[in-house]
Amino acid sequence: MLEIGAFEGDLTADLLDWAQGSGATVAGMDPLPPDRLRELAAARPELELIEATSHDYLASIDALPDAVVIDGDHNYFTLSRELELIAAIAPGSSMPLLLFHDVMWPHARRDTYYAPERIPEEHRQPIGNNVGLAPGNSGVSEMGLPFIWAALEEGGAGNGTMTAIEDFMAERDGLRLAVVPAFFGFGLIWHEGAHWAGALAEWIDPFDRNPVMERLEANRVEHLVAGQGRARELISLKEKYDELYRELDALKRRNERQEALLRKLEESGAFGIAERISSLRQRGKPTFSREEVREVLAEDGRA
Repeated sequence: MLEIGAFEGDLTADLLDWAQGSGATVAGMDPLPPDRLRELAAARPELELIEATSHDYLASIDALPDAVVIDGDHNYFTLSRELELIAAIAPGSSMPLLLFHDVMWPHARRDTYYAPERIPEEHRQPIGNNVGLAPGNSGVSEMGLPFIWAALEEGGAGNGTMTAIEDFMAERDGLRLAVVPAFFGFGLIWHEGAHWAGALAEWIDPFDRNPVMERLEANRVEHLVAGQGRARELISLKEKYDELYRELDALKRRNERQEALLRKLEESGAFGIAERISSLRQRGKPTFSREEVREVLAEDGRA
């Protein structure tokens, strides 16, 4: 089994555990493996770690494993090219079982990007940086699930994982797609001419686009997005509180400096002389006095 987009190796570890009892081998691919994936590879020497982009690796081989997990960059260009390369290596009924993550909202009809610069400009949707996505909103907003890079608009040609899958299948006969509507959508594609196709279909049919699971997933996403919205509101409130705290702290420090200055004036002999001179000039009513300084300090409760 080949896993495209191993990232930190959470699924990879499960696949390795499964492989121990089945006799299968597992390869994990990531162009820039995070530390956790490298640590997993060091701890599990049976894992083959491939440090390459999916396009480069698939273009360099002439044989494929029995199954390929595709969970890499979730955009039309990347996925379409991956599927084309797979079909070129193993056409027709020789095509491996393909397993996909993120074939439902938000990726089904909207491109997202880990590294937009890797996508040719002519194949890249107009994108936004650090945007929020919410069901029912075809655009972007500050609320919703956060994405570093995402298409500004949902839908249209050449946009999204499911669009890529449907276009791929439209050009080929004998392929079957199943979608398990859970955790942003788990998809499977296989050729109905494969000797194991019937057994797979029998196993997956009860889950394929199951209406109860679809409602559960919609409810899960709604709560997830709402939770993100509340989290952003709390972050905003915290930022406002932090700003207020900084202002109050600055005011406190300023008051402390003023108090220190007033105490110095009160205790200063030069100030006493200045007070007497002012009193003489003002005929008994000085412009400033120690008594006024004491009153100010008393008002602050510090005298």
